[in-house]
Amino acid sequence: MSAPFDFASPRYIAFGAGSLSRLAEIAGPLPSPALLVVGGGSLERSGALKAILGLLKKAGKDAVVFPGVEPDPSIRTVDRGTALCRQSGCCFIVGAGGGSVLDTAKAISGLAVGGGSVREYLDGEKEIVLPVLPCIAVPTTAGTGAEATRNAVITNREKGYKRSLRHRFLVPEAAIVDPDLTLGLPPALTAACGMDALAQLIEPFVARQANPVTDALCLRGMEAVGRFLARAVQDGSDREARAGMSLASLLSGMALANAGLGLAHALSHPLGARYGIPHGAACAILLPRVMEFNLPAAAERLARAAEALGAATAGMSARNAARRGVERVAALAKEIGIPANLSAFGVKGSDLASVARESKGASRSGNPRVASDEECVALLRSVL
Repeated sequence: MSAPFDFASPRYIAFGAGSLSRLAEIAGPLPSPALLVVGGGSLERSGALKAILGLLKKAGKDAVVFPGVEPDPSIRTVDRGTALCRQSGCCFIVGAGGGSVLDTAKAISGLAVGGGSVREYLDGEKEIVLPVLPCIAVPTTAGTGAEATRNAVITNREKGYKRSLRHRFLVPEAAIVDPDLTLGLPPALTAACGMDALAQLIEPFVARQANPVTDALCLRGMEAVGRFLARAVQDGSDREARAGMSLASLLSGMALANAGLGLAHALSHPLGARYGIPHGAACAILLPRVMEFNLPAAAERLARAAEALGAATAGMSARNAARRGVERVAALAKEIGIPANLSAFGVKGSDLASVARESKGASRSGNPRVASDEECVALLRSVL
C-alpha cells in the first residue's frame, strides 16, 4: 500500500496545437476585467498578443496589459503588477509567456487581495490568504512547467537571493498549453528550457516525496524528452517534437509541484541569482553530477529513469544502468549545445562555499541523499 499523499494541479488543462482558441471559453464565466501579464515583446512580435486580446474580447472581457516582465522577475516587478491589478479592479489574471511571466502572474494572483509587498511574503512576514484571483497560464516555452506549479520564484536583487512564494492555491485555475506558441523559440532557449524540464522530471522521480502519481508523470515525461528534445533544438519547426516537449514540460510542472525537487535545483538558484546563469543551463550542467552523487540512495530509480530516456540498459545491474542514465543526460546536454562547465558563466571557485550555504531549503532537503555544505562545494567544483 502506498503512503498517503496529496496532489494539486490546474482545475482545467487544454493541451494541443490550436488550444489557445479555448481561452475565450475558459475566460467566459469570469468577471471582467483581466490583467494580462506578458514579457519583453516576443509575444507581440509573434502575433500571439493580438490573438489573446482578441479572444478575451470575444469572451466579453476587457484587458489591462502589464508588459515587461524580465527573466528572473524581481520584487519590484511583482509589486508593480500587483499595484496595477488592484488599481484597475482586475478580477482574474492571464499570464502568457515563459516561466518568469507565469510566476509573476501567479504571484500577483496571490497578492492582489491580501495586500503588501511580495518581499514580506518571501521573508515570512506575511502569508497568502484567500481568496486569490483566478489565474489562466499560457506558456510560450517548453521547460519550466510553471503552468502547473504551486510556487513562484522571485528574485530579491538588492539582497541577491531567489526564493519561492508557495501556496497550494497558487496553482493556476487553468493551463492552456499550445505547442504552436513554442515554434519560434531559438535553439539555445529550446535547449535550456528542455533541460530544465528534464531536471524537473528526474529530481521529483527520486525525491523523498515521490508518489505513484508523480512517478507516472515523470516516466512519461522523461520518455518524451529522450525522444524529442534534440529534434526540437535541431529543427524548431518540427511540430511533433514541439508537442512532445510541451507535454514533457507540463508533466514536469505537475511532478515538481507534488513531489518536490532536489540538489540540482537547490544549487541552481543561488548560481542564477549571483551570476545570471539561465536556470535551465545551470540545471543541465549540475544534473549529471547530482545524479551520480545520488547513486548510493537512488540507484534503482535512476536505472528506471535511464530506461525511460532510451538508454540501453538491458541485462545491467541497477547501479550500472543508473550510470548509463548519467551518461545519457550528459551526452544529451552536450548534443544540444549546453556548456559543460559553470566557468563558462564566470563562476568563481571562491564563491562556491557561499553558493552551497545559500542552497539550503526545500529542494535540497528533498534530495534522496543528504548533502553537506562541503559535499555541495565538491560537487560544484567538479563542474567548475
